[in-house]
Amino acid sequence: MQKLLKIIDSCFRKNIPFVSFRYPNEKKIFTWVQLSGKIIYVENANEVINKSGFVYAPFHRKTNFPVVFFEPEIIIEDENIEDSLLKKIEKTEPLYPNYEIDKPEETNKQEYLTQAHKFIDSFDENFQKAVLSRVKIIEKKDIDTGKLFLELKNKYPHAFCHLIHIPGAGTWAGATPETLIRTNPEITKTVSVAGTLPANKKTEWQAKESEEQQIVTDYIEDLLKEFKIQSYEKEKTETIKAGNALHLSTGFQFPTSELQGNIAGFIKKLHPTPAVCGSPKEKALNLILETEKHNREYYSGFLGTVNMETNTDLFVNLRCMKILPDRLALFVGGGLTKDSVPEKEWEETVIKSQTLLKLL
Repeated sequence: MQKLLKIIDSCFRKNIPFVSFRYPNEKKIFTWVQLSGKIIYVENANEVINKSGFVYAPFHRKTNFPVVFFEPEIIIEDENIEDSLLKKIEKTEPLYPNYEIDKPEETNKQEYLTQAHKFIDSFDENFQKAVLSRVKIIEKKDIDTGKLFLELKNKYPHAFCHLIHIPGAGTWAGATPETLIRTNPEITKTVSVAGTLPANKKTEWQAKESEEQQIVTDYIEDLLKEFKIQSYEKEKTETIKAGNALHLSTGFQFPTSELQGNIAGFIKKLHPTPAVCGSPKEKALNLILETEKHNREYYSGFLGTVNMETNTDLFVNLRCMKILPDRLALFVGGGLTKDSVPEKEWEETVIKSQTLLKLL
């Protein structure tokens, strides 16, 4: 993969927007290079959902980070790279200045436990769940982002893996286990994923984890009914492995025709799900924004391709990090309910952080 690494390195040095990604359970790597420097910024993903391209959406527009969209200019598959392209990129003058990039602050354990208690004390019969996240900072200089991406995709073959460089908004990488929506002209699929246990221990699911996952499942079923989707199939809940963690997962699928062309409306209602925000959504969102000291930015947003060869494949941006010149900011989180124990919730975030820490 030496040619691909050269492309990635050159794009960084020239501040050329690009994204490299690999779909779950597939081997081919796609790299899109925006050699003109063109990036589309919009307020809402609905503005670009009918175009063809790659979307990178924040957790919520209230984070003050825009939806980023690439209309593909140069698409590279694996290492099918002409030498002339390498030379062209090398000759390109830097497209953007080196902007000052926001640096997230680390959340220490005591801060997290205090925030967790605040969340738990907020719950009542009308407020079931909210997701609390934190940031872990790794001091590290001269990070080889291309090699990091290749290690991610090799280590986690069942995840959607990505590396994206957005001048002004930063460089991000991740390996997410969670689908938001995958749709083609025949079938549309979504999934309810929640609850976490360590993968290296024989532990049974407790009521808290099952309840947390059921909240997400109920949310999706209610949404399907709201959109009058009658003939959906609900798969049996199963345990899936994602890095160092196990999760409960329930898949849904239905004929795409039942969306009646309103995929944009469905995605708008679907995201953020209780798996990354909470239930009810507005209460959870307000609690998150007033409690977490960091800006989630693109963590727990969504990313992926839209309308590429008639398919749209979007994933929740979990197990991700922001890559800065002298450090890595790892974002991790978990769902809290009235039965949560703050110390155990902290340990859950430690387990999730191992997905990325293992590579470092």
